[in-house]
Amino acid sequence: MIQKGLTLIELVLVIAILSILSAVAIPRFLNLGTNARISSMSALSGALNTAMSIVHAQVMVQGPGSKGTQANITWISLGDGTRVRLWNTYPDRWCDGVGAIVQGVQAPAGDSCYLSSAAVPTTTNIRFYGYGNSQSPGGNAGWRDESATNATYCSVEYVYNGTIKPVVITNTSGC
Repeated sequence: MIQKGLTLIELVLVIAILSILSAVAIPRFLNLGTNARISSMSALSGALNTAMSIVHAQVMVQGPGSKGTQANITWISLGDGTRVRLWNTYPDRWCDGVGAIVQGVQAPAGDSCYLSSAAVPTTTNIRFYGYGNSQSPGGNAGWRDESATNATYCSVEYVYNGTIKPVVITNTSGC
């Protein structure tokens, strides 16, 4: 006799095997978003440390730049023409300081970034917040992934008080 299809037992076995595979694969697949956000925050942290060191080295070689209106504030221009606000030779805590060296943010004209903790719009889910915001741990300047489960703890903080080398903290527990 020629068989043209699956028997009921074979069909049940195929469905059972597919169910077991999907029960294992779906949670693994869903975790890829978390892993991607963690990797993104780690890469951002590395980019920030590198950019901060390059800016500081430029200041040490070429001088502090042009004097700003606030005490201990100077301005330099990067190779692409981006102006960066410095506070005692390191990028300041605002979108025209540390925000500009990683994202290449075109800061608004004048001093409208200074003392602003508002989010800087971008084309991605990662937003920059200036110092004193309520969006990052401790109110530090930094970036956070707005698509994360807990964006406050899926972030990179830039901790700087103007006296010692800035510290970069990567938070991934909320990714």
